[in-house]
Amino acid sequence: MTTLLVTGFGPFPGWERNPTPAMVKAVAGLRLPGIRIVGQVFNTVYAEVARDLPALIARHRPDAILLFGLAGRTGHIRIEKHAHNVTSRRVPDASGVFHVSADIVAEGAWRVPTDFACGPLVARLRRSGLDARLSPSAGDYLCNFAYWLALEAVKRHQVKRALFVHVPLPLQAGRSARGAFSRRMTADDLAEAAVGAALAITGRGYLAKPVRRPRAQSARP
Repeated sequence: MTTLLVTGFGPFPGWERNPTPAMVKAVAGLRLPGIRIVGQVFNTVYAEVARDLPALIARHRPDAILLFGLAGRTGHIRIEKHAHNVTSRRVPDASGVFHVSADIVAEGAWRVPTDFACGPLVARLRRSGLDARLSPSAGDYLCNFAYWLALEAVKRHQVKRALFVHVPLPLQAGRSARGAFSRRMTADDLAEAAVGAALAITGRGYLAKPVRRPRAQSARP
């Protein structure tokens, strides 16, 4: 049995609307033979992520971690190649607190790469009409912080692979511009990207056809 841990974030200063909980829900709602999916949405708080992500890894022993985050000023999907040993000194977390230091790890490496094959995932998403691109940096906020912790778990052989995917804020109304590679992405587009990334990181590629769990029947007549 392969275990996939998939994570997102709640709101944070300046961005009260975060699409990543819906992406976690889209992945957690899949039924894939031989794969157990654990979903988690973090409060965008350094202390909670530092506590809860290692605890989830210890409890569920995931083979892979797939992390989603909002890049609100970006118009495309970013497949992140690295986490950097830095934290923001400009924007506090959702509790109003900065990380205790400018570095994540004192005297640690400048950056840590993922060994997941990012290029093929970008190519597959683009073939499906989604504007996905490789990104060299996950930034300096909680997204990068969580990615660093996940990649450190890979280095310690607690997890086989980890990947962070940054997404734009989706349209609240209007049509998707799939194939036009514009900023016009919908929540459904992001859900499809989330499922595609989950299939890729679990080794299913785009060959497996996921089956969504049936919705609970309404109690209303």
